Amino acid sequence: MLKLIKPFKASYYNPEIIQDLSTVVCPPYDVIGADELQFLRTRYPYNYCKILLATDSDYRFVGKEFKRWLKEGILVSDEQESLYLYEQKFTYEGKVHRRFGILSLLCMNRKGMVFPHEYTLKKPKIDRKRITEAVKANLGPIFVIAPTTLRSLQNAYKEYSCQPPFFEFVDSKNIENKVWKIAEHNKIKKICDDFEKARLVIADGHHRFEVSYDYFKRNRGRFKDLNYVMAYITDAQEGLLILPTHRVVEVQETTLDALKPYFYIEDVNQNELQQKLEAKSLFSFGIYKNGSFKFLRLKKAAALKSVNPIYRKLDTYLLHQLVLPRLKPVGEARYTHSIEEAKQLADNKRVAFLLKPSPLKEVFAIANKGARLPQKSTYFYPKLLSGIVIRRFEK
Repeated sequence: MLKLIKPFKASYYNPEIIQDLSTVVCPPYDVIGADELQFLRTRYPYNYCKILLATDSDYRFVGKEFKRWLKEGILVSDEQESLYLYEQKFTYEGKVHRRFGILSLLCMNRKGMVFPHEYTLKKPKIDRKRITEAVKANLGPIFVIAPTTLRSLQNAYKEYSCQPPFFEFVDSKNIENKVWKIAEHNKIKKICDDFEKARLVIADGHHRFEVSYDYFKRNRGRFKDLNYVMAYITDAQEGLLILPTHRVVEVQETTLDALKPYFYIEDVNQNELQQKLEAKSLFSFGIYKNGSFKFLRLKKAAALKSVNPIYRKLDTYLLHQLVLPRLKPVGEARYTHSIEEAKQLADNKRVAFLLKPSPLKEVFAIANKGARLPQKSTYFYPKLLSGIVIRRFEK
């Protein structure tokens, strides 16, 4: 049987040339903003965004630049297969969190072991497909979670976090990043064997997973371990933080009359809204429109009878099924994790729908049953940085 996870020979920035990794790493391809992208490309000659994202759809240039960096020693490769322990230490709302996981290769064709939880879009997959073909590598890991505690991961963290890291830097968002290399064969085997028991859910990177799997099917036998994709795997730990993803949508029904038969509607201020959203109740959410907040709470559980039972505790799904159709949305929604930004995006036509974070337990339950969540249902904070390690395809 194929092993679920494997070590690999990572490529990474040459520490003799790049002393400060904070100048070369960047956010993932799908969240880096246009202004930040322009700044990084202009300010730092070897910033990772130059091979992570194609300028003006020039994918050939990306491939050539990647090869040049390898040839000139900007990027170097390990000679020994290893696992890489990656920790991020960050502060959110005044509380310090730590999240850690293993960077490894993850088998994509082990049935019943890896579960996606979101639908994907065609355009990002076309882009990632062309990038993959240009560089012949996984440029960033997908983010995968085990719903239970992985004892070998916890033990590895206790052991290695007391040692000097392989890489260490503070990024632009003041997040402390540390990476330790696990190269000892017996320790690698112990971790890989322990992970065999895990059932994993893709938390982030659905587009990359599907593109990698498609690339494997089209290039069987061309590269070693092509049925594996680079992944960051963590477990259910305190530092696993999910933020809400609010929607800002233009609607044709500008009043809330269509929602009154189904929801209690209450005028609130921002602090009151946040407190009410934290309370356990039937489906509830907030609205910001024309400078004021409202709190909406479902009147009767009977309204959920038409909803598939596995989705009845997932507010993002209920919003898309029970609320938005009644207000007749126009165009695409805009997404943000900040109420303040949602307020700025809302105007006379656009309404901000303010949600609670998706409970991790519900995400696992839905994914394990083979079902999918609406787009942008989960946002695990912080994002994994791009440019820590690369997995190049080996002949």
